[in-house]
Amino acid sequence: MNDRPENQFARLATPAAAGMLLWISRTLLSVLIGYPILLAIRASSMTSGPDADSVLFRPGSLLLLELLRTGAPWLAAAAQVALLLFGLSTILELVPLALALDLLWLPGRPLLERLTRALRIFPRFLALGAIALLVQAALLLAASLLGAALKPLLSSADERLRSILPLAPIALGVIACGWFGGALDTARAALVQQGELGARAALAHALACLRQRPFSVLFGLYPSVAGSALGVLSAAWLLTRFAPPSPSNLALALSFGAHQLATLFAISWRVRWLGTALELSAEND
Repeated sequence: MNDRPENQFARLATPAAAGMLLWISRTLLSVLIGYPILLAIRASSMTSGPDADSVLFRPGSLLLLELLRTGAPWLAAAAQVALLLFGLSTILELVPLALALDLLWLPGRPLLERLTRALRIFPRFLALGAIALLVQAALLLAASLLGAALKPLLSSADERLRSILPLAPIALGVIACGWFGGALDTARAALVQQGELGARAALAHALACLRQRPFSVLFGLYPSVAGSALGVLSAAWLLTRFAPPSPSNLALALSFGAHQLATLFAISWRVRWLGTALELSAEND
């Protein structure tokens, strides 16, 4: 027998609410990151005319190159500030992520209680992120060293093999990073489900889940990555195919709309994977 309409609505509304939460937080933080660059462009006075910044996107990009030449000091300082804001935003984004996981796990919890729990587990989320960053950097470094070690061994091989085989360790390193990224999200899910769990215990729980169901972790994460790539590529194709040839308000609106649709599409796949991570974590309890 089919579920009742209200159950179906709740099943759809909860992931939608989690996706909107992640979308709003990322949009606001993206605006914060880009604001120093905007101030640096305004300081160059090249956008003070009646056409504003549309002059930078005319065919040939001569004015854009001139902006990069004359405004290099302002742009360099703004890029440093934007990089710092990006790092802080990456850390702050862990709070909406914890809220989204909590919303997917227990939809009926009050908002204030969710926020309190998210702030309480934030340090453990941050510790897991630092561990994951170090492990993934080590995996990529090991893959790069292995690829470099293979080159002398292939000196007498066919030229095509010499070009292709050194890429295999890099591909394996990327797959291993994806596996560990899936384990990281599973550990975050365990922290949300068991609020008193420590970061090390959550990571051990996630690694046990990875050992028991490695392909569920990898192939559960893969649609999220593939969906994000598809959204970005589709937006790029749409703008290349249908964007007006000259700068205008319509072109700006189309670019903004395509970008936001791609972002929402990627976030929807991210939310789907977070739900899978919660299920994997719960099954391993």
